Amino acid sequence: MKIRIANHLHKRPLKALLVVAIIGAITACTSLTTEEDNFPQISDPGQVFTLDDLLKTTFKESSNYPTEGLPGSSAVSYGFLRIPGGDPYEYEVRFYESHQKAVDLGTALAIEGSGDTAILNKSDSTYKEGVKNRRMACGSGVGGGARSGICSKFGSYAIFGNVLMLCEGADQTQSVERCGLLATELMKNE
Repeated sequence: MKIRIANHLHKRPLKALLVVAIIGAITACTSLTTEEDNFPQISDPGQVFTLDDLLKTTFKESSNYPTEGLPGSSAVSYGFLRIPGGDPYEYEVRFYESHQKAVDLGTALAIEGSGDTAILNKSDSTYKEGVKNRRMACGSGVGGGARSGICSKFGSYAIFGNVLMLCEGADQTQSVERCGLLATELMKNE
């Protein structure tokens, strides 16, 4: 009987180890699938896009900004994209000569114009055009009524080829996902 108890105790850790290994494999597969499905924040499809390419999509331009204060940029457009059956999402789209220039010259100013650390005061921002369109009221006021603060409308940015997009979203994940919607529209017209 002592041998039987010893064998039983010996088998239990093996079963536990097997269960842990199976759960680990499932989690790893799920993580890989999720990462593959997400739009990458920086990617290069090997194409150079122009403002005309953007305007051929379902994107609706509200304003066209001067590029002064935005080194290396050739055009800047502010507007929205509505996916059929969905809400409109706002974007600030900056064009550069190449993917590398968008990354090298655009990244720091994209960070400055988006996310939780965005500079939303015109006098403090490097690129002053469109600052008011990069902000929105947020928070709740006393008694849940009026809004009490200003937040960035653009949760993050993405660089797709030579195009740098500031994309509306509550956080980086949602924002980059919405950048992917605009990138998909650009690819439809190529």
